[in-house]
Amino acid sequence: VLHNMVRAVADPWPGAFSYVGNQKFTVWSSRVHPHASKAQPGSVISVAPLLIACGDGALEIVTGQAGDGITMQGSQLAQTLGLVQGSRLNSQPACAARRRTRVLILGVNGFIGNHLTERLLREDHYEVYGLDIGSDAISRFLNHPHFHFVEGDISIHSEWIEYHVKKCDVVLPLVAIATPIEYTRNPLRVFELDFEENLRIIRYCVKYRKRIIFPSTSEVYGMCSDKYFDEDHSNLIVGPVNKPRWIYSVSKQLLDRVIWAYGEKEGLQFTLFRPFNWMGPRLDNLNAARIGSSRAITQLILNLVEGSPIKLIDGGKQKRCFTDIRDGIEALYRIIENAGNRCDGEIINIGNPENEASIEELGEMLLASFEKHPLRHYFPPFAGFRVVESSSYYGKGYQDVEHRKPSIRNARRCLNWEPKIDMQETIDETLDFFLRTVDLTDKPS
Repeated sequence: VLHNMVRAVADPWPGAFSYVGNQKFTVWSSRVHPHASKAQPGSVISVAPLLIACGDGALEIVTGQAGDGITMQGSQLAQTLGLVQGSRLNSQPACAARRRTRVLILGVNGFIGNHLTERLLREDHYEVYGLDIGSDAISRFLNHPHFHFVEGDISIHSEWIEYHVKKCDVVLPLVAIATPIEYTRNPLRVFELDFEENLRIIRYCVKYRKRIIFPSTSEVYGMCSDKYFDEDHSNLIVGPVNKPRWIYSVSKQLLDRVIWAYGEKEGLQFTLFRPFNWMGPRLDNLNAARIGSSRAITQLILNLVEGSPIKLIDGGKQKRCFTDIRDGIEALYRIIENAGNRCDGEIINIGNPENEASIEELGEMLLASFEKHPLRHYFPPFAGFRVVESSSYYGKGYQDVEHRKPSIRNARRCLNWEPKIDMQETIDETLDFFLRTVDLTDKPS
């Protein structure tokens, strides 16, 4: 019996192979020796000739091949593999390191992308590949050995993207225009980037049979009147065509349906996740807020920093469920982990139904946090609240939604996940982050 050697069936066992450490080698010709040895099976008795101890006698390797190299004499093979008398062969790679899961994040410098990168690199089994048009939010990762970044535009770097979709195991296309004012200001650009560019990436995933985790949006529920928005049962209701505000919602919804169809018809492995008003540090930036291209809390913080009135669109009575970025990222991380493949083919709301508040209430909570912040004295007095009509702020093509509360039944079932962080804590940390990014040198003391 030959131990520690996987053999072909006929003398002289051509094609048998074994391992030295993690290095595979193949035996192309060999002969049995009746050599009596007390060495353990698999031990090297000599290197010239290359003689391996077996359970009964020994095997001389006459010719062999290291990895994908050339065929060579046994003594040369021993030298190539670094064998010496007493070395041991293995029936499988010794101490083989688990291959890291390769995750491709397009839009890695964005709010979700940079927080997700941080979470993945905290573990020891992910390799993150990222593309974005900037790197300010991910600069802290640029020297990390398992983070690989290229600065570029998904509209231009199509060859790079296709290559990395093929190379990676999991693809997250996070690039999108997701600020409401842009839906009415630049609807065609929203469609081109959010729909057309992402459709191409989805098709790469189909072509190379790669798993895609796609960011849908709570916006797809539109004007649904359900108390809780349910992934599997709630109707997706939007306004008329002459309200371009819905182009983002409809673009995302159609991509959801395309992905679902590819899953049904061509076996695409996918998960759709729908974030509900995630917020935290590095959400947008104050410069984006200055031109109105930001989410609600960033815009409100800018008003406080500049001493301008907080604008309440149509009175700010619209209610949303605000979710801490840490809770959201933990859920997304569990989707990537995909224990028991429970996330395959699922649509998962990720939100905190307990953190429901109107935009007006959000402004009041933010103001209270601002007034007691240690840097408060650097900023102008509060200028009050001002009610503004949505048509004058967003343009005539805008419509709003009165409430948006998620059912998180699927998140509980698939992820064993529950949001934990209170809204006030999220507000405090988000405000603190932005206030500490402001240049205070020209502020009054």
